[in-house]
Amino acid sequence: MVYIEYDGIIVKGVGGAYVVLATDGKHYTCTPRGIFRNRNTTPLIGDYVAISVTDQVKELATLHTIKPRKNQLRRPPVANIDQAIITVSTAQPSFNAGLLDRFLVLVALEDIPVLVCVNKTDMESNVDEFATYANAGYPLVYTSAETSDGLQALREKMAGKINVFAGPSGVGKSSLINALMPNLGLATGELSAKLGRGKHTTRHSEIFPLGEKPADGYCVDTPGFTSLDVEIPKQELGSLFLEFREFSPLCRFSNCLHVKEKDCAVKDAVGQEISTQRYESYVKMVQGQSKF
Repeated sequence: MVYIEYDGIIVKGVGGAYVVLATDGKHYTCTPRGIFRNRNTTPLIGDYVAISVTDQVKELATLHTIKPRKNQLRRPPVANIDQAIITVSTAQPSFNAGLLDRFLVLVALEDIPVLVCVNKTDMESNVDEFATYANAGYPLVYTSAETSDGLQALREKMAGKINVFAGPSGVGKSSLINALMPNLGLATGELSAKLGRGKHTTRHSEIFPLGEKPADGYCVDTPGFTSLDVEIPKQELGSLFLEFREFSPLCRFSNCLHVKEKDCAVKDAVGQEISTQRYESYVKMVQGQSKF
């Protein structure tokens, strides 16, 4: 039997099966070949693949080839991302600077461009605390899914890219995507008053088009989480903080960890060009305090 073959992109994965948006515009439910399991390779959302259609009417296919990835997020596991939109909230749940710092490190490790999205600006809060990240060199956008403030600016920054939304539960990632694409209707949840954090309303990652044309861009909704372990050699951590890069070459020692060493240009800049909060986050990572 001769099967029709298409290229495509994995847009959803549930229960060991994968939905692939193929070049013919159809969504095929695909079973991966056993060779991936034998090679200990797991297909990821965002993977560019080749499939063989086994049932054109039922839109079933076999996934037989995963093309080389340009990058990969470890958690959430998504491949070939053009931009990571790390979403935080001004309130409910309260802003956790240390957690944002860890997200930024993880994204920098994979060399993925990042955008910090500060959501829920309609609530009473002090948005000045986010100036630290703008000063460090991170692009920011301020939004409210409730009032639609900032949504056009966010849409413009997402155009033409595959964007992954990531961040703690309850910050409004799904609400933002719903606001960008009103017909989508992603499930959203109310905050747990007892825990002060969000309920996990996204159970799997999935790619959605922002418009009818590829130039409009795509976004990935991912399950939220409230803590993050970063296991990175401590010698590499300094290079993953944007604001350290200007000062690291000026340190006395080429392998300076910027903690106890003498003549450390990074430490000298703390409280001035480098914020104290950001430096303290860095020190906690170096010392192995993986959750805070």
